[in-house]
Amino acid sequence: MPKFKQSYLKPTEFNPKGHWMVDIVWPVKGSKDNVYDVTLHDRGFTCDCPGFSFRGRCKHSQQILRQVEGVMR
Repeated sequence: MPKFKQSYLKPTEFNPKGHWMVDIVWPVKGSKDNVYDVTLHDRGFTCDCPGFSFRGRCKHSQQILRQVEGVMR
């Protein structure tokens, strides 16, 4: 059983359900040279960094969300 319930960072500019970018993985370099994967799912973005698992958001997922929504405008 997972320690935390799966959280998703939900976009505000588009509906991710059925979007063509679902299942795309963006590698993002962390502050300590770790590489984390940010993935778009039908319910929103997730990141595999430790912070996302208990906060439901992180700077990596927010960075990708800003970039994707910026392109869609």
